[in-house]
Amino acid sequence: MAMRRHRLAALFALAALLAVPDAGAGEFFAAFRDLPLMPGLTEQQEAAVVFDHATGQVATAVASGPVEPAAVRRFYRLSLPPLGWEPECAQPSCAPPDRYRRDGEVLELELASGPEETAVRIVLTRQLSNLQ
Repeated sequence: MAMRRHRLAALFALAALLAVPDAGAGEFFAAFRDLPLMPGLTEQQEAAVVFDHATGQVATAVASGPVEPAAVRRFYRLSLPPLGWEPECAQPSCAPPDRYRRDGEVLELELASGPEETAVRIVLTRQLSNLQ
C-alpha cells in the first residue's frame, strides 16, 4: 500500500513538473543538481560557494539574465513544489525573500534587478542530519 502511494505521488510530481512552462528545458544549477535553472538565466558557476559547518551546510548559487523578477518568482513558485519544496508563504503578495522548506532544508531566493537584467542568489541551508 505504501509503495503504491509513493508511486502515485511520484507520478503526480512528474506530471506537475511537466505541466510547468519551461521547466522541461532540462537545465539545472550545477551547485544544486535538483534545482531547475529558469530559462533566460545563466548560472555564474564561479560564484557558487559551499560551506560545511558543525551543524550542517550552507550553499549558494547565482544566476542572472534579462528576465523580470516577477517571472523568476512565478517560475520557482510553480517549479519547486513538485520537487518537494513547500513555500513558507504561498501568496503572490508575500514579501521577499522567497523561502521554501523541504525535509530540514531551507531554500531562499534573493533577487536584485537592474535596468537590463535580474540576478538571483539562491541560498540552501541543510541541517547535519540531512547531509549524506
